[in-house]
Amino acid sequence: APTNVRTVIAAALPRIGFGNTLCLVQPGCDARTAACLLANLNAFALDYAARQKIGGQHLNFFIVEQLPILPPSTYDGALHGVKVADLVVPRVLELSYTAHDLRGFAADLGHDGPPFVWDEERRLHLRCQLDALYFLLYGLTRDEADEILATFPIVQRTDEAVWGRYRTRDLILGYHNAFAAGDFEALVKG
Repeated sequence: APTNVRTVIAAALPRIGFGNTLCLVQPGCDARTAACLLANLNAFALDYAARQKIGGQHLNFFIVEQLPILPPSTYDGALHGVKVADLVVPRVLELSYTAHDLRGFAADLGHDGPPFVWDEERRLHLRCQLDALYFLLYGLTRDEADEILATFPIVQRTDEAVWGRYRTRDLILGYHNAFAAGDFEALVKG
């Protein structure tokens, strides 16, 4: 709906009961591939495509089946010599494992420590890094990413109210530049 910040909002959830309107995906794959799927489902690039398909207020499963989800083999590939899964999984782990109820998921990803501390600034950078990475994985240029990000006016208005500018876009485009150049350790200021 035009009043929603995002169209697709995905999360790793513990095994509990769910209502009938939740589009539940139980991937038949290892935790690393599931973490990559989770990142893919939350990417602005995929959300943009989802907005073109949804006519109402609900993300039906037949729409999910049509989304341009990257194949698992994508994560076996490399960008500038770094395995794609190795770029995605640690960020998804830190964004997802913020409470003990996801300890099993964290353990399956090789993490045996406590949940990560919720730090809004750190989380913003991790999300922007993943979005920049997915724009690259979809083969989108910086200008194309900028055009897509312009179609999220609620994100833009919220950023402008808080920071006086569209900070999410600026960070994603900064990380896009860094990652396209092979610098995956960059910390974009702003």
